[in-house]
Formats: sequence, C-alpha cells, structure tokens
Amino acid sequence: MNHQSIYRTKTGMHQVGRKLVLFIGFVFIFVGYLMAYQKGLPLLERAKASKEWPTTDGVVLESKIESHHSSNSSSSTYSPKVIYRYEVEGQEFKGDTVWFGNDVSTSDRSMSSKTVKKYPVQKNVTVYYDPAEPAVAVLEPGVFKTTYFFYLFGWLFLGLGLLMTSGILFRSLLRLFRGPTEIQQPAESAD
Repeated sequence: MNHQSIYRTKTGMHQVGRKLVLFIGFVFIFVGYLMAYQKGLPLLERAKASKEWPTTDGVVLESKIESHHSSNSSSSTYSPKVIYRYEVEGQEFKGDTVWFGNDVSTSDRSMSSKTVKKYPVQKNVTVYYDPAEPAVAVLEPGVFKTTYFFYLFGWLFLGLGLLMTSGILFRSLLRLFRGPTEIQQPAESAD
C-alpha cells in the first residue's frame, strides 16, 4: 500500500468519524431538548403553580416502595409509589404524585421509605389539584430538588450535543468562507 492510498484511507475514516460525531451530537441535542423543555420545564412550572392550587380531601389507597433493576447492572434504584383518591365537584380522581419529581428513582432506599411511612394506606390527606385540569394533583406542592432532575439532565445532554457539533460545524463554516484550498498530497517515496 503506497502513501497516497494510506492518506485517502485516513481521510475517509476521518470524514466518517466526523459524520458520526455530528449525528450523535444532534441526537444528544434532540434528547436534551425533549428532556429539558418538553418534560423538565413544564414540570417546574407546574410545581411552582401548585402552591396556589385549591385543595380537597383525599385518602391514600396504596403506599409502597418500588424497586427498579437495571438489565446491565446488579444495582437497584427505588421510588415511592403512593396512590390516593380525591373528589373535585362530585367527580372522583386518583393521583400518584406526592411532589413533582417524586418519580425519579434513586439508589437511596431511605428516601422512598420516608415517603411511604409518611403516607400509609387509609391516611387522610390534603390534595392540591390543578383547577384547570383536576386530574393533575399533588400532595406536597412546590419545587423540590428532584423537581429539577429532568430540566438539568436535559441541559447536560444539550450541552454535550452542542460541544460535539459546534467544533465540527465551526471548522466547516471556516472552510466554506475561506474558499477552496489545495490539499497537499504526501510526496511519493522512491522505493
């Protein structure tokens, strides 16, 4: 194999690598956008608004710790599962949101355990419900640390995606504005 064919092979592999990094970067940007702005931001806004929601009486129907096992790991994560019933204007609803962000699983079982102990089955509870959409309710209104999870995680993905794509796109734009340049071919070696 001569130097010219090695050079072409390296250049071709470099092009494929750049396209792969661009593709993965755009996937990260897309996923990050969905997590931050389609899930995280609405969750934060709803959590902030919930402090002003009207209340009604409710009762806990189910209260337990759910464990989640990863297929590629021997570790488990835990989340509380609390289901409660409440009534708004004669219509019955069931809710499962203790606070906005309580569906985030963590490796700390004690956090889920505290929630389950706080809301045992048959406990009477005060339910905060969205007056515009009474099927949306919460037991603990406001913003908590885990409420930020999807928003921050989404921005992490967005940031990584932007880093991956911006360098390649910037170099491509520079080449575009500079105009065509001669590509230096490696000198043939005399064998």
